[in-house]
Amino acid sequence: MKILQISDLHIMADENDTLLGVNTQYYFQQVLKQAHLAHGRFDLILVSGDLAQQPGAASYQRIAQTLQRYDTETLCLPGNHDDFGLMQVQLNTGLVSCRQAMQKQGWQIICLNSQIVDSPAGELADEQLDFLQHSLAAHPQLPCLIAVHHPCIASGSTWLDTMQIRNSAVLLDVLAQHHQVKAVTFGHIHQELARQIDGIWYFAAPATCFEFKPLSVAFAVTDTPPGYRVFQLKSDGTLTSACFRLTEPLQGLDCRMHGY
Repeated sequence: MKILQISDLHIMADENDTLLGVNTQYYFQQVLKQAHLAHGRFDLILVSGDLAQQPGAASYQRIAQTLQRYDTETLCLPGNHDDFGLMQVQLNTGLVSCRQAMQKQGWQIICLNSQIVDSPAGELADEQLDFLQHSLAAHPQLPCLIAVHHPCIASGSTWLDTMQIRNSAVLLDVLAQHHQVKAVTFGHIHQELARQIDGIWYFAAPATCFEFKPLSVAFAVTDTPPGYRVFQLKSDGTLTSACFRLTEPLQGLDCRMHGY
């Protein structure tokens, strides 16, 4: 099964608006276009949070319309900038949805909501942890990929590591009880990451807009081109994954800003 993960779109209220000087709508579309030109059709698209910088019906409608062009099953999960209630209404168009779990081609995919409303940090509420436990217990024979917006391990950037999932230790304890979990993938940190801990891979996908400077103490952006992550989930329960970036340079980024 071939999966495309995109993350941190930060779509604005108007398609011509910019964030830190970057037209996020344009680069969202370009990332999807290049991913499909380079890798062909995907079996699933994962959109791992912060879909909208300015969440509203118009923002999510444009996201849905763009995703629908690829006629591919797509799962969307919320980030700290999103309005999850609106997402569930506007991103509910058949193939595009906010479903939390599916079994597909011999794998289980689980999407968790780590959003704390009005906070940049993440946390898994009790119902999310219960859902995870139930889903894993219901399909112990299926290898599992888990997607969540906030990271549950450190990235090495001091300011970003203050925004990890607050109860990451609880999540990691649950994962340790279920040996079919092969990987956890997240967004939020606007950079790629791949690390294996106790037999589980932890991945992050680059943003489709601008990237955060790796290993930074305070907020810092870089004009590294936007990107995406591709997974190959194999029938023997193993997986491979790699990140790819646009071949065109990022235009307009204001690196002097200290936040958004």
